Amino acid sequence: MYKLRASVVGLLLWMPPLATAQAQPAAQMAQKMESTCTGYCHGPILIAQQRLERAGWTREMDKMILWGAQVADADKDALIDYLTRTFNSSRPRPATSKTVPEGKGMDIFQISCMSCHDDKPVAALKLDRAGWTRQVDRMIHWGAYVPTARKEELIEYLLMNFAR
Repeated sequence: MYKLRASVVGLLLWMPPLATAQAQPAAQMAQKMESTCTGYCHGPILIAQQRLERAGWTREMDKMILWGAQVADADKDALIDYLTRTFNSSRPRPATSKTVPEGKGMDIFQISCMSCHDDKPVAALKLDRAGWTRQVDRMIHWGAYVPTARKEELIEYLLMNFAR
């Protein structure tokens, strides 16, 4: 009987570290995401808004590494797994104000920008004309839908509502 109790006690003492060991990678990956992604280039809302599956997060990770993100090879797959589990299409969208200034170009802003972004990161940029032009060109390059005929209208809207 003594051996059985000692074995059960030993098992119970061993289990909490196991649970901690299983939870630790998620916490470590959240920390790595914060230091690698949201600590330097953009806030967490941009990551949460994307809601990608594994293939999408892999593309994003590869793109960010090309742009200079420092991700150790040993961490890459684990970080992609974490992003896929935490920010995927089955998760609810993060809260957003979705209140944008009225004016000419508001509709193209909502279609082209707000389909991926909240207005808060956009408003925080406070760019001049050259900056907004670069930003819109960058988003088009990344796949944003901005009709050529309305690109200037979008830049004007951004300039009127989110400029320095």
